[in-house]
Amino acid sequence: MTTPSLALHALIQGPIPETTDNAAVVLEPYGLDRLPGYDYVQEEYFVSGVAAEHEYATRILVRRPADMSKFNGRALAEVSHIWGGTSVWRAYNRQLMRGGYMWVEIDSQAPSALDLIKGANTERYSNMRFIDGELASDFAATIPFTENPTPELLAQQYDEFKKRWWQATPQSFEIIAQVATALRAGLPGLPEAAARTLLFAGISQTGGVVRRFIERHHNVRRRPDGGPVFDGYLPGASGGDALPDIDVPVIEVLGEAEFQSVRWACGVSGQVRGLSHRRKDSNTFRLYEVAGMAHRETRHMSDRDKNRLRDCPLPEGAKWSTFPNSHVSNALLEMLADWSEGQSMPPASKLLAVEGETDTIVRDQWGNAVGGLRTTYTDAPLSTLVAATPMGRPSWYHGHEIPLSSDILMEIYGTPDEYRRVHAQVIDQMLAEGFLLSEDAEELRRTAEGVIF
Repeated sequence: MTTPSLALHALIQGPIPETTDNAAVVLEPYGLDRLPGYDYVQEEYFVSGVAAEHEYATRILVRRPADMSKFNGRALAEVSHIWGGTSVWRAYNRQLMRGGYMWVEIDSQAPSALDLIKGANTERYSNMRFIDGELASDFAATIPFTENPTPELLAQQYDEFKKRWWQATPQSFEIIAQVATALRAGLPGLPEAAARTLLFAGISQTGGVVRRFIERHHNVRRRPDGGPVFDGYLPGASGGDALPDIDVPVIEVLGEAEFQSVRWACGVSGQVRGLSHRRKDSNTFRLYEVAGMAHRETRHMSDRDKNRLRDCPLPEGAKWSTFPNSHVSNALLEMLADWSEGQSMPPASKLLAVEGETDTIVRDQWGNAVGGLRTTYTDAPLSTLVAATPMGRPSWYHGHEIPLSSDILMEIYGTPDEYRRVHAQVIDQMLAEGFLLSEDAEELRRTAEGVIF
């Protein structure tokens, strides 16, 4: 058994002043325009310390209520993606701001910090340093992609690719733990920013970081009082063997797009191969596999997303998926926070129906996944949902949907009013189980009001 060790504090300095010509580098500007509407501010802090027996210097980016009396005491941390981006902020930002959370980007992964942050403003980040290794551009240029592959070849290529992540980030996990420990005391000049409940989330590559922290570091890197550095974990869109039980809650979420049986036709490996990630529920673990959910949401696309997908082909009659990944994310965030604070226990795990012991998902008569976490998109369907678009890169990140014909909709529902009645019943069930928040339910109801066939 590994002996626990103290997670030393990182030294946090700031906030760092900004000017028009010298501002914080933002890796993914999605949702920044919403900050004023929720009276949120963004601040940058420099952090430094020693990790893996070498000095490091990096930064954290914080988004918080301008009026800290509105801070709910809950902070959600994520690391920036190894080749850029902040997927958790992208998925959760509305709920974070309407709920009064503080969000913290920890730039602990050297490839993105050095290449995309320091590389974008060498003067501002002149002191940023890590152990030398591969950079973000090295990874982004070599994501495994193979036309007409076998699932076995994809798995082999992706596993080799993942090994490079960990080799390039030897200081990352110590930095994460040190920053988390420091956040318990607040921020410089802002003690009211002390996190009462500190959660760690990740999606895709950063979901893998969260999983690895749970597996290898949660029980080892502890606060001075012996407590955990994080109060709960939310790894998403990643994969691997079943996670162990630990002394704080873990909610793992996987869209069906992460399954190898869904992804391999795209020429890209799925995060989930077989069913080795599944395990029994416990007092600190739940797994939710979400029917119809893609790797990345396309319901509300940024200009960057639209430009990126502009020339990507879609099957005839299809459109980019309107499945609301963020609604699922919002609900699970609140579920985890409440669980971490001892307020409530979440529902039992929800698992997709599969063929035997394989990861091949069972489909209903409309082609939608059976079982798992259900939504209005699967239980009051208007479309066939395809969670990974098999048209090459970068289409696989995104799902598409093929609308059901008017004749089929009339066969299912009879009239638009009856559709809305079924839709409302699904919403009520989701609200009762905690898989949908009331604010998001109203958005779904308004959308249903416009349905005609």
